[in-house]
Amino acid sequence: MSISITSLPQEKHDAVAEAVSAIEQKLFTQKKTLAEAINERNLYFRVSLVGGCNLSCAFCHNEGAPPKGMIDQSACFLAIKHSHELGFRRIQFTGGEPLIHPKVETYVSEARKTFADVGITTNGTYLLQKLDFLIEAGMTRLHVSLQAESLRVHDRWLPPAWLKRVLRISSETGIRLRLNLPVPANEIEQAQQFLRVTARYGCDIQVFSILPNNERQSVYPIDRLYSMIAEENQRRTRESLSGIVSIRGYRPPNGLRCVMCCSFDLCREQSHSLRLGADLILRPCLASRAWDVKLTSGVMLDQIKRAALLALDYTW
Repeated sequence: MSISITSLPQEKHDAVAEAVSAIEQKLFTQKKTLAEAINERNLYFRVSLVGGCNLSCAFCHNEGAPPKGMIDQSACFLAIKHSHELGFRRIQFTGGEPLIHPKVETYVSEARKTFADVGITTNGTYLLQKLDFLIEAGMTRLHVSLQAESLRVHDRWLPPAWLKRVLRISSETGIRLRLNLPVPANEIEQAQQFLRVTARYGCDIQVFSILPNNERQSVYPIDRLYSMIAEENQRRTRESLSGIVSIRGYRPPNGLRCVMCCSFDLCREQSHSLRLGADLILRPCLASRAWDVKLTSGVMLDQIKRAALLALDYTW
């Protein structure tokens, strides 16, 4: 934990200070506290326990962090405490793949001392080995990021045995389960079959489009994907089935921070979280490293506050 916000290169320090000041002034004008703004924007605290992963999915952004390392426990526990003090009410542990951390349930247990909503985002490969321990530690939310390769059975997509068990356990225990489902351009019909098969379990599913390598966005039949999702949600409503299907879309950036960002033209971000990497860098945004804040001992509360202000500004 080496550099603080006050020892950044002057150009970056000036940009961060200007953005933070503008956002604070907007909160003051609106007569809102930071905690109220966090709640209004549904902003949550996202913590990468490890940088590494046992898979190498082409669509993965690894939270913008290096694919290595393991978070410092004492610093992480203090960051969890401070994030709750500032107004965060949900925390999600990620990676890399968080379940390769040997003490993942310890972090869940620590977070439940202050947070009522504690989640894990995982690729699922180690989930059955860890699920009972995570539930016992107090996990309330589970996001499973699937890969099409693990679902294909001949020309269909079907939940593998391990996922069926996870679906049943989450339904029985009340864990809030969401499946993240990447859909290649040529397998929309297979994805629709999968949505129908899993509908009876009552879990939410977030769909997102992925392209073949070196293809342009325009070749993806995005209208078909939206139509398929709308049709599935209508069917679930008619049949009184729980669980919502959504799509991870994109909103152009227009916040106070965003308009002064050097990566504005490259932005493809859509976030409702403040990320803390395994490298102890706070990332208010994935599109640019200009707003990163390195955690340091002694001033951590102020650093998380600054990063939270920058994170909640995305589309305001």
